[in-house]
Amino acid sequence: MTIRQTIIVALLLLAQQGMAQNEERQQTAKWYIGGALMLLAPDIEHYGKDWVCYDPPSPMVWFGSSWLNGGMMGDHHAQFPLRSGVFQKIDCGFTIFQLSRSLYRSNVGITAALQIEGSSYDVARNYSVEKDGYHVAFVPEDEEHQRDRLDYTALRIPLQIGVQTSNHLFSLQTGVGLLYTSRPGVQWLATAAFGPLTINYSQNITPLFKLPDGTKAYPLSLSIGVDIWNILCRRW
Repeated sequence: MTIRQTIIVALLLLAQQGMAQNEERQQTAKWYIGGALMLLAPDIEHYGKDWVCYDPPSPMVWFGSSWLNGGMMGDHHAQFPLRSGVFQKIDCGFTIFQLSRSLYRSNVGITAALQIEGSSYDVARNYSVEKDGYHVAFVPEDEEHQRDRLDYTALRIPLQIGVQTSNHLFSLQTGVGLLYTSRPGVQWLATAAFGPLTINYSQNITPLFKLPDGTKAYPLSLSIGVDIWNILCRRW
């Protein structure tokens, strides 16, 4: 065998080895993408890795009410002098973008997004509010004080796992939301959808602010949203 033929054979062997390693890496990547759910799915042929096949409705815009508790499970001893009324304590926001990933067929998957969330609380009459980052103080006024509001704007990254029907009509998601207001925080999130309409629940796991007496405020919100993109694409 000549030197030229030897070089050609060596190059062919290297190319074959590279293709085999590339195929092995793809199989390994598919295994990691599937995660633990692949172990629970004996019918791996139906394993879906299409970014589009799992796309549950999520609120592109939402609006609802928010309440402040003294703990994650509520605390009746916590005092937050806020005005009563559903529209005096507001939670609203919009989704900048969202990505969904199928884990099993098109019925189970994960969703990540980038959102802007805003909350606003109307302070009770005869009180003024002093806000300094994480610390908030409600100061009683001797005379009737003009209405004050306590406002927060947060950047939120929800990471949720969920299920949806094959016709995309019903879906249910739950997970956590990583958010930043005056400091980093975490929320527990849950979303139920019927067509493009969603009902959204959030509960802060970390406090939003702290009062001078040490009481910490944990917001809880319930809102209604709409997936405008879902309406435009009519996938349900």
